[in-house]
Amino acid sequence: MDNKMEDKPQEKQEKIIIHFPEGIYGFEDVKDFILLQEDDAQFLWSLQAAYSPYPTLIVVDPFLIMPDYAPKLQERELHLLGDPAEEDLCWLAVAVIRKKLEDSVVSLKSPIVINVKNRVGMQVILEDGDYPLRYRLFAETGGQ
Repeated sequence: MDNKMEDKPQEKQEKIIIHFPEGIYGFEDVKDFILLQEDDAQFLWSLQAAYSPYPTLIVVDPFLIMPDYAPKLQERELHLLGDPAEEDLCWLAVAVIRKKLEDSVVSLKSPIVINVKNRVGMQVILEDGDYPLRYRLFAETGGQ
């Protein structure tokens, strides 16, 4: 699976608003975000509140961390996103970056998913699969 958000340098990126009708866990009142690429390697992205200085979440492409990652949405979730085709979905894993980078983790159990066609997103808790809530970003430090 390949994520479909555009990958341009941050200063050249068009600020596209992505609407989250249910917000993001912990920030349910914030409904609109902007996704910005943070590095040239297209690994780190930030999901920033569109109309306030916070929250900003660091997110990564989960398929770069776990190539066999195969998240599935429930029918209700697909409907809320506008019944997109699978190839129109962009998946992101929320990262927690620690002072010791080797301790940084991502949540593969509750990714953010965006329908790139209508720019509607949501955070979900995956019911299928046995994905960890805290998966180390750097496999050489032991993976999970």
